[in-house]
Amino acid sequence: MSASDPREWVRKAQQDTRSARRLLLDPPELEDAAFHVHQAVEKAAKAILVSEGIRYPRGRGAGHDLDALARLIPSSSPFHAQAQQLAGLTPWATAFRYPADDPLTAEPLPAKSELERHLDAAEAFVDAVARQVINVF
Repeated sequence: MSASDPREWVRKAQQDTRSARRLLLDPPELEDAAFHVHQAVEKAAKAILVSEGIRYPRGRGAGHDLDALARLIPSSSPFHAQAQQLAGLTPWATAFRYPADDPLTAEPLPAKSELERHLDAAEAFVDAVARQVINVF
């Protein structure tokens, strides 16, 4: 995968939406599905940034911050508002991947219906980015 090719970012984002969808089949694996929903949004946002020649944060978890990535997308972009709406999924990058060490600050696991709703929004975002990136490159 070339990090400089937005089509590769889109391909990986599509892989994550398919993985999340499979993980929601019975019996659902909600924790892993949530991670893949986050990853799909992150990779689609990075596809936009790469296609625009905009550098995104790297290292120390900064590249997983959907709010920071959304802020980098130009406000004139048709994807800016969509990315902002999905930015609340940032905690899903790590919240369910490790045992919670502080129950008072642990992120609550979303219900399957909430996960499905966010996955639908993430898929719509990834699909729109894919159409744009494919038409440009």
